[in-house]
Amino acid sequence: MLSFVAGVALVMAVSAVAWALRSNAAAREREAAATAEAERAKEMKNEFVSMVSHELRTPLTSIAGFAEALKESWRTSSESEVDEFLDIIRSQARHLHELVEDILVLPRLQAGRLPLRPEEFELVPLAHEVVSLVNPPGSKRESSVAIPGGVMVYADRRRVVQVLRNLYENAMKYGGDQVLIEGSPYGHRYLVVVSDNGPGIQDDDVDRVFGRFEQRSKGDARSDQGIGLGLPIALQLTQAMGGDLWYEHRFPTGSRFCFTVRLATPAGVEFEEVEEPIANA
Repeated sequence: MLSFVAGVALVMAVSAVAWALRSNAAAREREAAATAEAERAKEMKNEFVSMVSHELRTPLTSIAGFAEALKESWRTSSESEVDEFLDIIRSQARHLHELVEDILVLPRLQAGRLPLRPEEFELVPLAHEVVSLVNPPGSKRESSVAIPGGVMVYADRRRVVQVLRNLYENAMKYGGDQVLIEGSPYGHRYLVVVSDNGPGIQDDDVDRVFGRFEQRSKGDARSDQGIGLGLPIALQLTQAMGGDLWYEHRFPTGSRFCFTVRLATPAGVEFEEVEEPIANA
């Protein structure tokens, strides 16, 4: 009897030791995973700070430089030269505003604290507005808008501008020498496509480009501009307005970024607004 009890005790002891070892191994794995995740978060934070610092410094330096030059030479400069300097300052200030807007909008979207103010508006003037802002006349890039006149949509106009601007800037940055904005009906929505004749995106990289802070080059020596938020912002803004955004390959080469927006109807369309607790949003 005693030997049986001793055997049972031995088995229980061995089982307890094995369980403890497995528990310790699982704990070490969890700890290693948590450490790796913390390191990845730290790396992303450092990369983000580096990108933001680089991108904000560029327009700020330009604004300060041209403002100083204008201060020193405006009495002797021609009216056309003064206008040129002011146009550059305004352009860089607008670029700075767009960078800050992109930095702030994503966390507000994810927290459900971004207001959406839908209205009916015509899509063609908005597309031309984006083209003129990003690619003014005289640029080496060829741009065109092929959306029929009279297309009325129902969405937050400011956010549609932001979506289209980010997609268009992405095409200008990575595409070839031709960028096209086109559209067509898509059920009860309207499909807008921003396409280019560049090299396109590899299948393995399609999901990655919609990730936060993702760019094709990294570090201080990176050649890309921007903070890697354009595509995730465009995706989440489109979805928040009841549409969607996706990537397609363009034949024979290039990229097609497609997003949908609600068509306006005579009876109007119900659209859920999100309250904004932050002042001056």
